[in-house]
Amino acid sequence: GGDRADARRALASALPIGPDALVNLPVEDFNAALGRARLSGPELALARDIRRRGKNKVAAQKCRRRKLEAIAGLQAELGRLGRERERLLRARGQAERALGTLRRDLAIVSAQVLGALREGDGHPLPPELRPAPHGELGLESPGPG
Repeated sequence: GGDRADARRALASALPIGPDALVNLPVEDFNAALGRARLSGPELALARDIRRRGKNKVAAQKCRRRKLEAIAGLQAELGRLGRERERLLRARGQAERALGTLRRDLAIVSAQVLGALREGDGHPLPPELRPAPHGELGLESPGPG
């Protein structure tokens, strides 16, 4: 492709507009400049090709930059979510320990209350005070009457 590249360069040097202007001019100005220049068919094709390649190069750069920004944003979000997960796991552990303590305290109080009620008069407990399956007091409210 060396010969073709040399031919392109020779044609491009004959163009009245520099490569930067070819790429960056608004389309109306680009078309107006090409019209004023009275270019031959190959020169016109080359000018359009240079513009297309230049636009594509800029678009590719923007695309790569956006991709890197998206990756950086996702990495930051991943870090934030990791920290939030650790915080939630710690909070869950604390809640589970507190629940265990409450269950143990409730079992102790239930046993004390049941023991005191049985010692009182030796009669069986009323239904609303019978222990639930896990040893806690049922404490349903008695029916009317």
